[in-house]
Amino acid sequence: MVTEIKSLATERMSQLAMAKDNKFKLLYFPIHGVLTGLRAMFAMSGAEYTFVHPENWAVEKPTTPFGTMPVLYEITTSGETLELAELGAIEQYIAQKYGWFGDNLWENNLVKMYHSSSQSVFDKLVTTVVRAPKENYDQMMQIFKTSILPEWVHYHERALVGNGSNGHYVGDKLTLADIKTASIIDNFITLTGDSLISREKTPAIMAVYDNLEKHPKYAAWKASEAWKEYDRNNKKMVHM
Repeated sequence: MVTEIKSLATERMSQLAMAKDNKFKLLYFPIHGVLTGLRAMFAMSGAEYTFVHPENWAVEKPTTPFGTMPVLYEITTSGETLELAELGAIEQYIAQKYGWFGDNLWENNLVKMYHSSSQSVFDKLVTTVVRAPKENYDQMMQIFKTSILPEWVHYHERALVGNGSNGHYVGDKLTLADIKTASIIDNFITLTGDSLISREKTPAIMAVYDNLEKHPKYAAWKASEAWKEYDRNNKKMVHM
Protein backbone atom coordinates (compact mmCIF):
# COMPACT_ATOMS: atom_id res chain seq x y z
CA MET A 1 0.00 0.00 0.00
CA VAL A 2 1.35 3.40 -1.03
CA THR A 3 0.39 6.57 0.80
CA GLU A 4 -0.68 9.61 -1.23
CA ILE A 5 1.64 12.55 -0.64
CA LYS A 6 0.91 16.28 -0.85
CA SER A 7 3.74 18.73 -1.57
CA LEU A 8 5.06 20.70 1.41
CA ALA A 9 7.71 23.40 1.53
CA THR A 10 11.06 21.95 2.64
CA GLU A 11 11.34 24.36 5.57
CA ARG A 12 7.94 23.26 6.82
CA MET A 13 8.89 19.61 6.27
CA SER A 14 12.04 20.10 8.33
CA GLN A 15 10.02 21.54 11.21
CA LEU A 16 7.57 18.64 11.04
CA ALA A 17 10.37 16.07 10.92
CA MET A 18 11.83 17.30 14.19
CA ALA A 19 8.82 16.06 16.15
CA LYS A 20 9.31 12.84 18.11
CA ASP A 21 5.62 11.96 18.34
CA ASN A 22 5.01 11.44 14.62
CA LYS A 23 3.83 8.03 13.41
CA PHE A 24 5.58 5.94 10.77
CA LYS A 25 4.69 3.47 8.06
CA LEU A 26 7.56 1.56 6.44
CA LEU A 27 6.78 -0.02 3.07
CA TYR A 28 8.71 -3.14 2.04
CA PHE A 29 8.16 -6.76 1.04
CA PRO A 30 7.15 -9.14 3.89
CA ILE A 31 10.69 -10.53 4.23
CA HIS A 32 13.83 -9.47 6.11
CA GLY A 33 15.58 -8.60 2.87
CA VAL A 34 17.69 -5.49 3.45
CA LEU A 35 15.63 -4.27 6.42
CA THR A 36 17.02 -6.24 9.37
CA GLY A 37 18.76 -3.16 10.75
CA LEU A 38 16.10 -0.58 9.91
CA ARG A 39 13.23 -2.59 11.37
CA ALA A 40 15.34 -3.18 14.48
CA MET A 41 15.85 0.57 14.79
CA PHE A 42 12.11 1.15 14.78
CA ALA A 43 11.64 -1.59 17.35
CA MET A 44 14.17 0.11 19.64
CA SER A 45 13.09 3.70 18.96
CA GLY A 46 9.96 3.91 21.06
CA ALA A 47 8.16 5.44 18.07
CA GLU A 48 4.72 4.38 16.90
CA TYR A 49 5.22 2.51 13.65
CA THR A 50 3.64 0.00 11.27
CA PHE A 51 5.42 -2.23 8.79
CA VAL A 52 3.29 -2.36 5.65
CA HIS A 53 3.66 -4.39 2.47
CA PRO A 54 2.68 -3.76 -1.13
CA GLU A 55 -0.66 -5.21 -2.13
CA ASN A 56 0.14 -5.01 -5.86
CA TRP A 57 3.74 -3.91 -6.38
CA ALA A 58 3.45 -3.62 -10.18
CA VAL A 59 0.70 -1.04 -9.71
CA GLU A 60 2.22 0.72 -6.69
CA LYS A 61 5.82 0.86 -7.95
CA PRO A 62 5.39 3.91 -10.24
CA THR A 63 3.89 5.93 -7.38
CA THR A 64 7.03 5.66 -5.21
CA PRO A 65 9.92 8.14 -5.54
CA PHE A 66 12.26 5.79 -7.46
CA GLY A 67 10.21 2.67 -8.13
CA THR A 68 11.98 0.85 -5.29
CA MET A 69 11.48 -0.04 -1.64
CA PRO A 70 11.82 0.66 1.21
CA VAL A 71 9.79 3.84 1.44
CA LEU A 72 9.16 5.59 4.72
CA TYR A 73 5.97 7.56 5.37
CA GLU A 74 6.02 9.81 8.44
CA ILE A 75 2.59 11.04 9.52
CA THR A 76 2.59 14.14 11.66
CA THR A 77 0.18 14.97 14.47
CA SER A 78 -1.37 17.63 12.20
CA GLY A 79 -2.00 15.11 9.43
CA GLU A 80 0.78 15.83 6.92
CA THR A 81 2.75 12.96 5.45
CA LEU A 82 6.50 13.10 4.81
CA GLU A 83 7.94 10.61 2.32
CA LEU A 84 11.51 9.34 2.19
CA ALA A 85 13.03 6.63 -0.02
CA GLU A 86 16.37 4.79 -0.27
CA LEU A 87 17.57 2.53 2.53
CA GLY A 88 20.68 4.50 3.48
CA ALA A 89 18.82 7.79 3.63
CA ILE A 90 16.06 6.33 5.79
CA GLU A 91 18.51 4.61 8.16
CA GLN A 92 20.52 7.79 8.63
CA TYR A 93 17.38 9.86 9.15
CA ILE A 94 16.06 7.54 11.86
CA ALA A 95 19.51 7.33 13.45
CA GLN A 96 19.70 11.12 13.64
CA LYS A 97 16.17 11.37 14.98
CA TYR A 98 16.60 8.80 17.75
CA GLY A 99 20.20 9.34 18.83
CA TRP A 100 22.24 6.69 16.99
CA PHE A 101 24.86 9.03 15.60
CA GLY A 102 28.06 10.41 17.13
CA ASP A 103 28.55 13.33 19.46
CA ASN A 104 30.10 15.71 16.92
CA LEU A 105 30.58 16.27 13.18
CA TRP A 106 33.63 14.02 12.90
CA GLU A 107 32.04 11.15 14.83
CA ASN A 108 28.92 11.44 12.68
CA ASN A 109 31.00 10.92 9.57
CA LEU A 110 32.86 7.99 11.10
CA VAL A 111 29.48 6.38 11.80
CA LYS A 112 28.49 6.96 8.16
CA MET A 113 31.80 5.50 6.96
CA TYR A 114 31.49 2.22 8.87
CA HIS A 115 27.79 1.98 8.08
CA SER A 116 28.51 2.44 4.38
CA SER A 117 31.19 -0.26 4.38
CA SER A 118 28.93 -2.80 6.06
CA GLN A 119 26.02 -1.96 3.76
CA SER A 120 28.37 -2.37 0.81
CA VAL A 121 29.43 -5.90 1.76
CA PHE A 122 25.81 -6.87 2.34
CA ASP A 123 24.85 -5.45 -1.05
CA LYS A 124 27.59 -7.57 -2.60
CA LEU A 125 26.12 -10.64 -0.92
CA VAL A 126 22.77 -9.86 -2.53
CA THR A 127 24.10 -9.02 -6.00
CA THR A 128 26.82 -11.68 -6.11
CA VAL A 129 25.14 -14.63 -4.41
CA VAL A 130 21.42 -14.22 -3.74
CA ARG A 131 20.64 -13.01 -7.28
CA ALA A 132 23.08 -15.35 -8.99
CA PRO A 133 21.63 -17.70 -11.63
CA LYS A 134 21.33 -21.23 -10.25
CA GLU A 135 24.08 -22.49 -12.54
CA ASN A 136 26.50 -19.84 -11.17
CA TYR A 137 25.43 -19.91 -7.53
CA ASP A 138 28.24 -22.13 -6.17
CA GLN A 139 30.90 -20.15 -8.01
CA MET A 140 29.56 -16.80 -6.80
CA MET A 141 29.24 -18.11 -3.26
CA GLN A 142 32.87 -19.18 -3.34
CA ILE A 143 33.97 -15.73 -4.49
CA PHE A 144 32.02 -14.08 -1.70
CA LYS A 145 33.33 -16.47 0.98
CA THR A 146 36.98 -16.41 -0.08
CA SER A 147 37.47 -12.85 -1.29
CA ILE A 148 34.74 -10.32 -0.55
CA LEU A 149 33.75 -11.21 3.02
CA PRO A 150 37.27 -11.93 4.38
CA GLU A 151 38.38 -8.45 3.37
CA TRP A 152 35.46 -6.84 5.19
CA VAL A 153 36.13 -8.99 8.27
CA HIS A 154 39.81 -8.04 8.34
CA TYR A 155 39.30 -4.29 8.17
CA HIS A 156 36.32 -4.12 10.51
CA GLU A 157 37.95 -6.26 13.18
CA ARG A 158 40.99 -3.99 12.97
CA ALA A 159 38.86 -0.84 13.28
CA LEU A 160 36.94 -2.19 16.27
CA VAL A 161 40.12 -3.27 18.04
CA GLY A 162 41.39 0.25 17.42
CA ASN A 163 38.39 1.60 19.30
CA GLY A 164 39.14 -0.61 22.29
CA SER A 165 37.16 -3.75 21.40
CA ASN A 166 34.26 -2.31 23.39
CA GLY A 167 31.51 -3.42 21.06
CA HIS A 168 31.23 -0.05 19.33
CA TYR A 169 32.73 1.53 16.25
CA VAL A 170 32.71 5.11 17.51
CA GLY A 171 33.30 6.04 21.13
CA ASP A 172 31.40 3.97 23.65
CA LYS A 173 27.80 4.40 22.49
CA LEU A 174 25.42 2.47 20.27
CA THR A 175 25.33 3.97 16.78
CA LEU A 176 23.93 3.21 13.35
CA ALA A 177 27.27 1.61 12.44
CA ASP A 178 26.90 -0.92 15.27
CA ILE A 179 23.28 -1.68 14.40
CA LYS A 180 24.08 -2.26 10.74
CA THR A 181 26.94 -4.67 11.42
CA ALA A 182 25.21 -6.54 14.24
CA SER A 183 22.05 -7.02 12.21
CA ILE A 184 23.82 -8.62 9.21
CA ILE A 185 26.25 -10.90 11.07
CA ASP A 186 23.80 -13.81 11.20
CA ASN A 187 23.70 -13.86 7.40
CA PHE A 188 27.47 -14.22 7.21
CA ILE A 189 27.68 -16.90 9.89
CA THR A 190 24.92 -18.85 8.14
CA LEU A 191 27.05 -18.83 4.99
CA THR A 192 30.49 -19.49 6.47
CA GLY A 193 29.96 -21.07 9.89
CA ASP A 194 32.80 -20.10 12.19
CA SER A 195 35.45 -20.11 9.47
CA LEU A 196 35.62 -16.30 9.31
CA ILE A 197 33.55 -14.83 12.13
CA SER A 198 33.54 -16.24 15.66
CA ARG A 199 34.21 -15.16 19.21
CA GLU A 200 37.67 -16.70 18.96
CA LYS A 201 38.66 -15.31 15.55
CA THR A 202 36.85 -11.95 15.58
CA PRO A 203 36.07 -11.06 19.20
CA ALA A 204 35.69 -7.35 18.43
CA ILE A 205 33.08 -7.93 15.71
CA MET A 206 31.22 -10.38 17.92
CA ALA A 207 31.24 -7.84 20.76
CA VAL A 208 29.22 -5.52 18.50
CA TYR A 209 26.80 -8.36 17.79
CA ASP A 210 26.48 -9.29 21.47
CA ASN A 211 25.87 -5.69 22.54
CA LEU A 212 22.87 -5.40 20.25
CA GLU A 213 21.55 -8.85 21.12
CA LYS A 214 21.44 -7.79 24.78
CA HIS A 215 19.32 -4.72 24.05
CA PRO A 216 15.90 -5.55 25.60
CA LYS A 217 13.80 -4.00 22.83
CA TYR A 218 15.91 -5.62 20.11
CA ALA A 219 15.65 -9.00 21.82
CA ALA A 220 11.87 -8.56 22.10
CA TRP A 221 11.64 -7.72 18.40
CA LYS A 222 13.63 -10.84 17.40
CA ALA A 223 11.36 -12.96 19.60
CA SER A 224 8.19 -11.52 18.06
CA GLU A 225 5.94 -13.39 15.67
CA ALA A 226 6.37 -10.63 13.08
CA TRP A 227 10.15 -11.13 13.01
CA LYS A 228 9.73 -14.91 12.78
CA GLU A 229 7.27 -14.55 9.88
CA TYR A 230 9.72 -12.34 7.99
CA ASP A 231 12.39 -14.95 8.67
CA ARG A 232 10.26 -17.78 7.30
CA ASN A 233 9.40 -15.75 4.20
CA ASN A 234 13.04 -14.80 3.72
CA LYS A 235 14.17 -18.42 3.68
CA LYS A 236 11.59 -19.27 1.03
CA MET A 237 12.87 -16.58 -1.31
CA VAL A 238 16.65 -16.97 -1.13
CA HIS A 239 19.11 -19.83 -1.44
CA MET A 240 20.25 -19.57 2.20
